[in-house]
Amino acid sequence: MNNLTTLFQSNRRVLKNMTWLGLLQFANYLIPLLIIPYIVRVLGAEVFGQITYAQNIITYFTILVNFGFEYSATREIAINRGDKHAISQIFWSVLKQKTALLLFSFILLILLYFSFPRVHGDITLYFFVFLINVGIVLFPTWFFQGMEEMGKMAIFNILIKGLGLILTFLFVKSASDYLYYPFFTSLTYIFFGVGSLFYVVKHFDIRYAPTDKVLDRKIFKKSFPIFLNNIFVSGYTITNMTMLGFYVSNTELGYYSGAFKIIMAILMVTSMPVTMAIFPAISRKFTESKQTGMAYFHKSVRNLAVISVLISIATYYASPILVKIILGNEFAPSLNLLKLFSILPFLVIMASLFTIQGIYGAGLQRYAPWIGASLGLFCISFNLIAIPRYGMYGAAWGWIISEFLEILVAGSLFYVGLHKNKKLKNLSID
Repeated sequence: MNNLTTLFQSNRRVLKNMTWLGLLQFANYLIPLLIIPYIVRVLGAEVFGQITYAQNIITYFTILVNFGFEYSATREIAINRGDKHAISQIFWSVLKQKTALLLFSFILLILLYFSFPRVHGDITLYFFVFLINVGIVLFPTWFFQGMEEMGKMAIFNILIKGLGLILTFLFVKSASDYLYYPFFTSLTYIFFGVGSLFYVVKHFDIRYAPTDKVLDRKIFKKSFPIFLNNIFVSGYTITNMTMLGFYVSNTELGYYSGAFKIIMAILMVTSMPVTMAIFPAISRKFTESKQTGMAYFHKSVRNLAVISVLISIATYYASPILVKIILGNEFAPSLNLLKLFSILPFLVIMASLFTIQGIYGAGLQRYAPWIGASLGLFCISFNLIAIPRYGMYGAAWGWIISEFLEILVAGSLFYVGLHKNKKLKNLSID
C-alpha cells in the first residue's frame, strides 16, 4: 500500500491527465459508438460499410492535416509553457500551417473525385466526411496536451458529442438518410473546434504573434519525421481497409468495419489517454536528464504491460456481448474478427511506448520514418497476398503482425539509438 501511495503521489499530474483524457476519448469514440447499435440496424451492413470506407479514405487527409503536430507541437509547448510569447508564436505557427494543409488536402479530394470511382460515385458522402478536418484544424489538441490542461476540453467535447448523438437520432430514420450521419459527426467537430479555439485564446491569453519563416521551418522540420511515420503506420492500420475495399463487397466491409470500430473505441479509450498523458512527462524527464528519462520510461513499460494484458483479456471474453449489443445479429461474422483483434490493446500500447514515448520523448525521432516505412511496406506486401485469399481475416492479421514487429523494431532502435548518441556516453542502460 505504501508503494502504491508513493506511485500515485509521484505521478499525480499524469494520472489526472490520464483521467481527463479518458473522458475525452469517451466523448470522441464511445459516444459515437453509442449510436452504432442504432445506425447499423437502420442502415444495414452494406450502407454502414459504404460510410465506413469513406471515413477510411478521408483519414489519409486527416493524417496530412495533423502532420505530426500532435506530438512535435505538444513537445514544444511542454518545453516552453513558461514563456507566454514563445507559446503564442508556436500556437499561431501551427494553426497557420494546419490551415494551409487543409486547403491542400481539399485540392487532393477534388483530384480523387476525378480518379477514384468510389469517390466519384458518392462525392457528397466523401465531402461530408471530409468536413471533419475543419474541426481538427481548429481544435488545438496539441496545445492542451503540452500545457497538460485537459479537463475543460474533455467536458466541452462530451457536451458537443452528446448534441451530435441527439441530432443523429432525430434525423436518421432510414437508409435513405445515411448522409445525415457523417454530416452531423463532422458538424460536432467543427463546433467543438471553434469553441475550444476561442477558449484557448481567452483562457491562456494567447496574443497574436506573427511568426517568421525560421520558426515555421523549425516546427515543420520537427513534425515532418512524425508525419512520415504516421503515413507509413497507416500502411498497417487504415490501408488494410482501403485495400480490402478493392476485393470485397460493401457488406463484408460492413462486417470488418463493425469489429474495427469496436476495437478502435477500446484502443482510443484505453491506450490513447495513457500514451498521450505520459508523453509530455517523458519529454520533460528526458530534457531534465537522460538517466531520469530512462528510469521513468522503464517504470512506465512495466506498469502498462500489466494493464494492457488485462485489457486484452477482458476484450476477448467480452467480444460476444459487445457484438450482440452494439452490432446485432446481422453482424455475426464480426465476432471472430473482434476476438482476433482483442490482442491489439496490448500490442498497440507497447508499440506506442517504444515508438512515441521512447523514440520521440528521447528526441530520437529521426528513426521514426524508418520504423514506419519498413512496417508499412511489410504490411502492404502481406495484404497483397493475404487479402485476396483470406479477405477480412487477411487484413486483420496484417495489422496484428505489424504491431508486433513494431515493438521489436522500435524497441531495438530505441536502445541502439541511445547507445550511439554521443550525449549519452555516460548513461548506463539496464
